[in-house]
Amino acid sequence: MKNLTTPQAILYGLGLIALAIASVPYSSKIIKPAYASNGVHKIAICDEYGNKCASVNRLGELKTR
Repeated sequence: MKNLTTPQAILYGLGLIALAIASVPYSSKIIKPAYASNGVHKIAICDEYGNKCASVNRLGELKTR
């Protein structure tokens, strides 16, 4: 493999970016969207006894104690 000059490397890089952008509309035909099969489940993260559970703030982040 030969070494590329800087302009060639930039041109190839921009070409790869353009190819990635151009392939976005066709990606949905290759990769099918994933959907939940049985609705949404609520999960609790608790200790082994179920007494102390993690809580979530209004932003959806875990609260730290």
